[in-house]
Amino acid sequence: MADDKSEKRANSGMKLAFRVFINVAIVLFLQGYFGTFFVLQGGYQATAIVALTFTVLNMLVVPVLHVLSLPIKMLAWIIAFILVNAAAVWLTVWFVAALSIPGISLAIGGGIVGWIFVSVILGVGNWIVKAVVK
Repeated sequence: MADDKSEKRANSGMKLAFRVFINVAIVLFLQGYFGTFFVLQGGYQATAIVALTFTVLNMLVVPVLHVLSLPIKMLAWIIAFILVNAAAVWLTVWFVAALSIPGISLAIGGGIVGWIFVSVILGVGNWIVKAVVK
């Protein structure tokens, strides 16, 4: 049991060292290749401080920001979902019209609300079918 705890501590120490090492490499890369955008002065000491700061922020602050940004991510996903399905509906309307079969036509009424409604219903319906068929 004691070996497990010491092994976990050693493992987390290695993970921290690896994170710092990678952030140092990223800072050096940015400084070397994108010096116009990433201007850092102060030599190796500045590089170490910036890399350590990035490491700590990525471990402590970034996860909180990810949780706080979930509503924005969900809104973006919903908009993309609607747009993709609207494109599929538009292609379907175009294809049915291109077939030029007498007596068969497809039109989406109701303006943008109609397009959004049809897109969401078809998208959710096909999502359910995909989940069931899986």
